Amino acid sequence: MLRRLLTVSLAALSAANGLASSFNLNGLPHGTIVTNQVPGMTVAANNPNRPFDLAIIFDTNKTNTADPDLEGPNWPAGNLAPHTDVGKILIIAENKTDANGDGLIDNPDDEGNRPAGQIFLTFAQPLTSFGFDLIDVDHETDESGGLKFLMNGTQVGWIPFDAFTNPNSPHYQPTVAYGDHSANRIGPLTILQNGQPTAFNKVVVYMGGSGGIGNIVPEPASLLLLGLGALALVRRRGC
Repeated sequence: MLRRLLTVSLAALSAANGLASSFNLNGLPHGTIVTNQVPGMTVAANNPNRPFDLAIIFDTNKTNTADPDLEGPNWPAGNLAPHTDVGKILIIAENKTDANGDGLIDNPDDEGNRPAGQIFLTFAQPLTSFGFDLIDVDHETDESGGLKFLMNGTQVGWIPFDAFTNPNSPHYQPTVAYGDHSANRIGPLTILQNGQPTAFNKVVVYMGGSGGIGNIVPEPASLLLLGLGALALVRRRGC
């Protein structure tokens, strides 16, 4: 009975929080400058190579774009190869041309310089788990990208992209493979402090070179705490 209560409680809390299973980018058109259009998450960018800092939408299902390496769904490398529809992703804009004034970047292209910059993801409520798709990272060492996790401005964790391919790393994911035109699903990632998951409300994605991210999947901190508490109650009562 208590196990059933645990399941119902977790589902109810998730619904109450209004947090979707992922932060959905697919409702935004190709070329959208993303700031606060995604419920529960705000987005910003830093591009040290340009006089502007824009995080924009790239539709991986489009063809004949400014960057064929971001076009799917047929990926030649990565754990999402050979065929996965990853939908729309975030990139750091290399240009901001909007010739017709419709508010959309005409030919979305990711910044090709190294480093490309950072994408900032700030969440309306704390998370304890973070998963995402990482698109077109050619080589983790040359591009030296990674993820910084913060809670109210204080860093609580750092995971370099090469941790996912390093068998000695606690974040090793054996199916991840980088390369030109690659697509990898990363996660879920958890930051541990004293052996316990720690909460964060901001993730900074350091893009060492060209590429993009999508399918951002969260787990609310409150949901984890409720689950741990209910599980302890189940064990205590032996149900």
